Amino acid sequence: MQDLEALRRRATRVFAGQSPEKALARVRAIVGTTNLPATFEGNLAKSAMDKLQNAGDRPTPSELAALELMLRMMRPAPKILAAGVDKLTEPEFQAAFPEWAAFRELLAPIDGSIGRIDVGTDPAGTGFLIKDDVLVTNRHVLDKISSGTRVLEEGQAVVGFRWLADDFEPPEPITGVIAFDETFDVALLRVKPKAGRTLLKIAAAAPSVERDVAVIGHPYDDPKNNPLFTRTIFGNKWGVKRAAPGEVISMSAPKTIAGHDCSTLGGNSGSPVLALDTAEVVGLHFGGSFLWRNEAVTAPILADFVSKHA
Repeated sequence: MQDLEALRRRATRVFAGQSPEKALARVRAIVGTTNLPATFEGNLAKSAMDKLQNAGDRPTPSELAALELMLRMMRPAPKILAAGVDKLTEPEFQAAFPEWAAFRELLAPIDGSIGRIDVGTDPAGTGFLIKDDVLVTNRHVLDKISSGTRVLEEGQAVVGFRWLADDFEPPEPITGVIAFDETFDVALLRVKPKAGRTLLKIAAAAPSVERDVAVIGHPYDDPKNNPLFTRTIFGNKWGVKRAAPGEVISMSAPKTIAGHDCSTLGGNSGSPVLALDTAEVVGLHFGGSFLWRNEAVTAPILADFVSKHA
């Protein structure tokens, strides 16, 4: 059963003390669109919030669903540009993510070690360097770029570490497969070492629920998702590097899979989930459903696999 007190705290952080209607009105003004949930959903979300404030009342399933939709619509996915990731200066975002300014500084040295994986001209996912020649991604990304064979020859797939909205460097060949995990959605690929890159560090522990995080990846358009919502969050620029903040909202027992509410799409598979306060990898994003759920393999599982194979 959902922890309603945790949901109340999360909603309070996301809305920064505003009502759902006022928060959404502010988002409409920021993104310049009216294509956001109608008053009906807003009223359901308000009813859910009112009940959460009253410990004796439990929101209905429809009210909870509407509130979750509102919360997800408040999660931005700013582009990473040559000058860095967006400052997110809007008051509600600053209130929701007070570590953002410090995180921008922590991200700058390592974002060049997070790349877009392509096969041919088709984007397949994201990967990140944890050693000079070791790229972490998902097993299902490996399946896509190898047509399910899980073996690769040099250049069969490539990774581009500078797919930015305002800058670009040609991608580099992936040279082979190191290992993949049959239980968890993890794969290690080989790349050629290149001087000057700062490697990502895997955290020692799984993230706690309610910890602020960001997913760094290269989301691309997916026609199965409602374009009114995807364009509200992502605009119309696809396949470029973005940093999507959110928080950990669930944890499996044992601590192998974390749920989070960062805004992701196809192309985010293999993205690192970074703690905002340290920029360490606390998870490996592997899947989810837009505006509903996202899941990541936790840091200890990833670290153990890396230690055995790389």
